[in-house]
Amino acid sequence: MFTRREKQNLLYLGIGVVTGIAITSLIAYFSVISAFTRENIVKIYNVLPSADTAKIIAEHTASYKKEQVVKTLNQTVLDTSTNSETEPMAKKDSVPNEKSIAIKTDIKIKESIISITYFVRDTLNDTKSIAPKKGELQVEQWENPTNFAGYRKMQNKLIVYGIDIDDIELESVDDNLFLIFNNKKLPLKDSDSFLRYPLGFLK
Repeated sequence: MFTRREKQNLLYLGIGVVTGIAITSLIAYFSVISAFTRENIVKIYNVLPSADTAKIIAEHTASYKKEQVVKTLNQTVLDTSTNSETEPMAKKDSVPNEKSIAIKTDIKIKESIISITYFVRDTLNDTKSIAPKKGELQVEQWENPTNFAGYRKMQNKLIVYGIDIDDIELESVDDNLFLIFNNKKLPLKDSDSFLRYPLGFLK
């Protein structure tokens, strides 16, 4: 049997061994945690861009956006210049893809001031006589790509399509205005839109 002194020594030895094992275990545990944390920090750092890389990416993004804005503005200007038609007689060329495409529109051929001959009808004798009255009307001759033939009469202007203004006359009988062409008489009326000539008027 062990003496009391020997028992105390064995107890102290056991406590020392257990304490040493505990301390060694704690040191090993914290060493593993530290290594794991350091490895993950390195991985995260490698994934995140550096300050210089972030700056370069930001500059490229801003440059790209600026180019897109310039392209959009250029396209808007091109579309506006292509669609802005102020004169109905003008031909305009658009320049998409560096190719010129002619757009056919109505063209004004000529214009003239034509005198109006006034007549008064005698209903008893069914005759007409020239009235002592003077008047004139501005007449414009236009041409349409679809070969439209007709007219539009406004208060102080007459626009004709399909006939030459040098071959027409204007005649007013009892304040009713007529267009004379190839010995055919066409009554004119004011209109907000163009009217076609009656069938057979141009023949």
